[in-house]
Amino acid sequence: MKNYTLKQMKNLLIRTTTSLSILSLSLFNAKPGLTETVYGSNSTRPDSLKVTFYQLGISNSDFTKVFSVLDSESGQEVDISNQNSVNDMASGVKPAIGTYTHFFAVISNTYKMKGSANGCYTKNISVNKSNAVFDASITKENGVTTCTNCQYDGWSAATSNSAEFGEASLREQAYGVQGDGEPDFEEAYGPVVPLTNLTVGGNEVISAKMYLTNSSNPYSIVEEGTAINALPASSTRDRSLYFGELSSSVIVSDDSEGIVQIYFDYSNGLAFDDDCDAVVFNSGDFDMSVITE
Repeated sequence: MKNYTLKQMKNLLIRTTTSLSILSLSLFNAKPGLTETVYGSNSTRPDSLKVTFYQLGISNSDFTKVFSVLDSESGQEVDISNQNSVNDMASGVKPAIGTYTHFFAVISNTYKMKGSANGCYTKNISVNKSNAVFDASITKENGVTTCTNCQYDGWSAATSNSAEFGEASLREQAYGVQGDGEPDFEEAYGPVVPLTNLTVGGNEVISAKMYLTNSSNPYSIVEEGTAINALPASSTRDRSLYFGELSSSVIVSDDSEGIVQIYFDYSNGLAFDDDCDAVVFNSGDFDMSVITE
C-alpha cells in the first residue's frame, strides 16, 4: 500500500466505543498537502484496490503499549477504492487507557488491483515484483519532472489485450529486487519512506517508515545495515508494517468514546508503463481521525 491517490475526499464515518484526544481537528476535513509522485504518463483510478488489514492503531515507540482500532488475526480484506467496504473496518473497539506517541498499521504485502487506461489493462495473474520492468518516459513529483526515460522495479501484470483484462495480485517481496527477485540492497526490507502520505487527525505522521516483516512477529524488523547476503529470504516476508511518530501525543481514558473517521485518497493510484506490460503504484493519502462526542 505504498502509493495511491483519490481526488474526491471520501469521509468514512465509523461509530465505535473509542475517542482519541487528537489536536488540530480543524484540519479534519483538509486534504494533506504532502508529496504527490506520478510514474509515467498513463495513470488512472483503479476499478478496485484490495488490501488485507491486520492491525491499525496507535502505540508507544517500542510497541510495549498498543491500542488497535482494528485487530484481526485472520485479516480483513478491504477494497479501499469502495467507500462501503471500509465502513465496517473498525467495530467493537474498546479503549486501551494510556498515552500514545506513534501511529502503526500492519497489512499484507500482497495487493489486488484491477483497472485500465488508454488501451492498457491489468490481467488476471499473481506476480512478485520484478527488476526494472516498468518503463516511464517521465516521472513527476508535485508536478515537477524528476526523471525522464527511467526504469523502475514493478509488476509484470499488464496487457494491451482487453480479452486478458482481470484482477492482478501483486506481491511486494522486497522494495528493490535483482533479476532473481531477491533483495538488491541492504535496506530492501526497510526502512523506506512510504509514498502513502500518513496523517492522524489531520496531523502528519512524522518520519513515517515502512518495513517488510513476518506474520509471526509483525513488529520485528530486520536490523539496518544487515548485509544483503545475510537478509532473510524474500519468501519469509508476508506483512508490511507502517510506523511513525505522531505530531501530538494521543491520550485515551477509560470513558473515551467517539467516531473514528478513515479517509483514503487513491484516484490516480494505478500507473501503467509505456509498453502496457507492467504496473506500479503512484503516491496517495491516508488519514485516521476521531471526533469526540
